[in-house]
Amino acid sequence: MELIGDISFRMNPITDLDVDEMIGEVKAAKMLQGYRGAPPGDIPALKELMQRLSALVEEVPEIVELDLNPVKVLEPGKGAVVVDTRMRVRSVPQRWLPSRKDIPAAERRLR
Repeated sequence: MELIGDISFRMNPITDLDVDEMIGEVKAAKMLQGYRGAPPGDIPALKELMQRLSALVEEVPEIVELDLNPVKVLEPGKGAVVVDTRMRVRSVPQRWLPSRKDIPAAERRLR
């Protein structure tokens, strides 16, 4: 619903509460709940998709941009389908992983 400005943003990583708020903030939320006789959408599947994407972006820092368009939310129990994805990646310097040696107090205790 980006075309009509019906979007919601959060900083990553997102929590289950963030996901609930994001889904509730958009005008299309009424369609997900079932509107004018239309069946509701599989909201738990949409929530899981959003949380998994958050985890992916957190785990793979090379992902700079991710666009899923459209995401079809099927009937309850049927899931959600990502029709098209565009991802932009960049190289990142090797991550620094701290160890106990990096903690000054721990260094003194080891000697």
